Amino acid sequence: MKIKTLYQTLKDKGNPDYIEQNAPFKCNWGNAWLGEGYYFWDTFIENAHWWGKVRHGQSYIICKAECDFSTELCFDLVGDTEHMLDFDESIKLMKSKKIINENTTVSRIINFLREKVPHFTFQAIRVYGIKSISDHNEEYKKYKHRLIFEISKPQYLDYKPAIQICLFKKNSLNIRNFKIEFPDEYNPDFII
Repeated sequence: MKIKTLYQTLKDKGNPDYIEQNAPFKCNWGNAWLGEGYYFWDTFIENAHWWGKVRHGQSYIICKAECDFSTELCFDLVGDTEHMLDFDESIKLMKSKKIINENTTVSRIINFLREKVPHFTFQAIRVYGIKSISDHNEEYKKYKHRLIFEISKPQYLDYKPAIQICLFKKNSLNIRNFKIEFPDEYNPDFII
């Protein structure tokens, strides 16, 4: 088991005490990428800032937390190739039963696994949404951390990728130690 740092981006409603007492907060979007749950950015606070600006303009809060990460508890579609193969097999099976088609979203597959597959007992899922941070928006260029492999070739290394972890329950992965990291005026550890 490894301790992992997570960041949750929230709209700033001027209620830092409420946030620290009640965090984390469930995503309430109907089109949440990974289904119902508590969404976090994995390790890189830059991604939490990017999402704050995209979603809330200049008025956002970033909470920092820790969790106990293991691939026994988290279905990891970023770093566990066995999980990736399991996901692929699930898609093949669902296609063979005509349960999904080319328009089926990731969240529908995750929801199916959670609801219908008894041995899918994970507490969370971890993914990297390719092209989450648009290549075409100059305003967000500073949030891209990419290096090319070869001059004049399109391939690159994304060394701070936009990896998300969705916790299925509020206490999944033993999430703990919530505190506001940003903005500075809400962070008691900030020194002027």
